[in-house]
Amino acid sequence: MQSRYFLLLTIFSLSSAYVFDCLDDCECDTDDEVIHCHNGHRTELSLPESRLRGFPVIGLTYNKLVNLPDEKVLLFKFPDLKVIDVERNPFNCSSTDKYRAVKIVSDCDKNVTEISKVPQIFRPSRDCDASCQLKRHYQKLHEYVLNLWEILKEKYDNFDYDRTLIQIKEFFLTVADKVNNFRNEVQQKIKDSQSDSGEIEVPQ
Repeated sequence: MQSRYFLLLTIFSLSSAYVFDCLDDCECDTDDEVIHCHNGHRTELSLPESRLRGFPVIGLTYNKLVNLPDEKVLLFKFPDLKVIDVERNPFNCSSTDKYRAVKIVSDCDKNVTEISKVPQIFRPSRDCDASCQLKRHYQKLHEYVLNLWEILKEKYDNFDYDRTLIQIKEFFLTVADKVNNFRNEVQQKIKDSQSDSGEIEVPQ
């Protein structure tokens, strides 16, 4: 029982310990270095009172955003910002040309991509307890980041010539490695625990 409890804590730590609430009910993931502000009714991007460093990506899908703050304000408040995703917003397409250092991913001038809503954290159930629900939620956040990278590769073809895009490419490749390492660590923890105490039930 103690070994099973330790395993669940390990999975919880690996998947959620680096995520905290920020801005207006957003989730700041310091592991993937992404601010998630999906599935809301936001009409504007909430800005932090002081600078918020360490986040190259802000995801704002499925909101009601028409415009974003100008690029100087964005880079002052988020010094490491490189990408903002405003897909599934009624975004003002004429404003995208005003952003040079920050790449705006939108539904403008392209086929609308298939992106799923990032699910909220649901209440624990008989089939999926609190740790299980958290694990599912943070896995979906990871999947969103990897999917955004695929969208960016379709949108831009000059990753080796544009300085910002070079940095974006390096960032997303690093995130992909982190996700793969996370999966390997969890699988190894499961194997170690099973070898110590026999087969255990792990939330799916």
